[in-house]
Amino acid sequence: FDSRRLDKHRGLLRGHVDAVLSVDFSPTGRELVSGGFDKCLRLWELEDWDKGRSRDVYNAKRMQRVWTCVWTADNNFVLCGSDDCNMRLWKAYSNKPLKKLKFSEQRALEYNDKLKER
Repeated sequence: FDSRRLDKHRGLLRGHVDAVLSVDFSPTGRELVSGGFDKCLRLWELEDWDKGRSRDVYNAKRMQRVWTCVWTADNNFVLCGSDDCNMRLWKAYSNKPLKKLKFSEQRALEYNDKLKER
C-alpha cells in the first residue's frame, strides 16, 4: 500500500496456495520473503509488481508448514522455521556460488549474465 492512497493496493503478489504466516523484507528493502501453510518459502522482487510472481521457491521433502522466515543481515541467506521442528538456511540468490570463483569461472558467469540481459 501507498500510505498516501490507502484505498488502492500497489501490487498483488500471487503464488502461495494456502495461508501466508510470515513475511520479511530484505535488508536492502528491494525484496521480500514469505512462508506459510503451503510448505514453501517464496522470494519476491518488489521492483516487479507487475509480474506478481516469485523469483525463487524453496521447499524440502520433509518441510512442513513454515511459521517464520527472516533475511540475514548480510542479504545472502534466508532462514525459516517450520512445523517439523527444524530451522533451514537457504541461499537468497540460488544462482550465486558460495565460494570464491577462479578468474575463468568469474568471467564465464559475467558473460552469461550479459547474455541474459539481452
